Amino acid sequence: MPEQRGISRRSMLAAAGVAAGAGMLGFTAPAAQAADLARPAATPWFPSAKFGIFIHWGVYSALAWGDAKHAAEWYLYAMNVTDPARGTGTRDHHLRTYGANVNYDDFIPRFTARRYDPRAWVRLFEQAGARYFVLTSKHHDGFQLFGNPASDRNSVRLGPHRDLVGELFHAARHSGLKRGLYHSLGEFYSPALGTPPRNPYSGVEIPYTGYRPVTDYVRQYEHVHLKTLIDRYDPDVLWADGQGYHEFGGGSIFRPKVWDWHSDEILGYYYRNAANRPRPKSVVANDRFEAAHPDFATVEGDNKKYVLRPDPWEACLNIGKSWGYNENEDPAKIKSSARLVQLLAEVVSKNGNMLLNIGPREDGTIPDWMSTRLLDVGRWLRINGRAIYGSVPWQRAMDGDLCYTRTRDAFHLIPLHWPGAKLTVPGDVPITDRSRIRLLGGHSRPLPWTRAADGIVIELPARRTDDFGEEFPAVLSVSR
Repeated sequence: MPEQRGISRRSMLAAAGVAAGAGMLGFTAPAAQAADLARPAATPWFPSAKFGIFIHWGVYSALAWGDAKHAAEWYLYAMNVTDPARGTGTRDHHLRTYGANVNYDDFIPRFTARRYDPRAWVRLFEQAGARYFVLTSKHHDGFQLFGNPASDRNSVRLGPHRDLVGELFHAARHSGLKRGLYHSLGEFYSPALGTPPRNPYSGVEIPYTGYRPVTDYVRQYEHVHLKTLIDRYDPDVLWADGQGYHEFGGGSIFRPKVWDWHSDEILGYYYRNAANRPRPKSVVANDRFEAAHPDFATVEGDNKKYVLRPDPWEACLNIGKSWGYNENEDPAKIKSSARLVQLLAEVVSKNGNMLLNIGPREDGTIPDWMSTRLLDVGRWLRINGRAIYGSVPWQRAMDGDLCYTRTRDAFHLIPLHWPGAKLTVPGDVPITDRSRIRLLGGHSRPLPWTRAADGIVIELPARRTDDFGEEFPAVLSVSR
């Protein structure tokens, strides 16, 4: 994952196919393009989904190591960083552990997926309460988890010799999960970008395993990848990354300074494909395509101060530090289940979705410390999901540690920690004399409350009745 780019407002595609994409998201297409819509618009699902699972999986999962400044999925780049101020931990680790003559691509055979069970992944995601998932089809190291006509640097030709994207999409076809794909537009190093890979210690140019020479990186390579993903897998989400020019101490990466991804073309193709299905469906793309039409804004990490936004947005965040599997993960940076639920409540109260990342091992197994947290989130959502799924924000998102959401039949108070015997809320929240306040996961009787000078005081049970610790959020549902 690269650093977050600025948030841009939604606008219309000028390319062909804009009418299909805009119609599905509730916009009115220009009259000249409206005829392109042969079928009625599909119902948007993304703003109501609220919770998804991100999956970072690739060759870097076999190396499974990140330093204090670089996450594990950046291993290939971090090997090339020579400036101590920018972090040489991975470079030093690789030299010490494997030696100067062992290159990143030598680990492709070690990415085996031998215990990959996509049906088990789908069951876990469903038990976690997720409504969609986003799998890395290609990360910045250029290794693709699907076969395609533009490159042999993929999991069908090399490593596992399996279509890892196809297997997961097939396993989820009859589930309630929407299916998404992450795709890094650029790459750390590529001959087609003028940045061929080199041995980090000798500087000698080395082969880029599976690479087929192209003269036009965008249209002969990147667009071929994306069209293959669209045509073969019909994803509900396209999630771009690796779009900007960067130099972090290991050479320039992703793209030249002056560059055009021609993303309006590929997104027009994507929206037309969704609109022209026998049953049209709603599809979305994030704001990292450098296109005219972002369907939702991307906010990376949990170290930002989230704000209430009027348009759809998504917080993508990690359980630990690395996005890919990292055996060097700092236990102090691994978030608790309670903290993840708190972040979910905060993000949703501010009109966002939370895309929570896991990093499977190279063999396809998901570490227990990740799956346990997903199951805890799912257990909480089974009791409190009515305040999350399909909710919309109130006029303000939070007061201190108290979050608010609204659904069609209720207003929800979500204290991020168990408040004790009494909860005092501001006097302007929509509670009237006719209101009934119930604790989700508690007894069915309405809770007593009174209006006082400093707000509304709600009496709660002496202790929780939902089997969660006091550090977990609770939900009080206000209805008539």
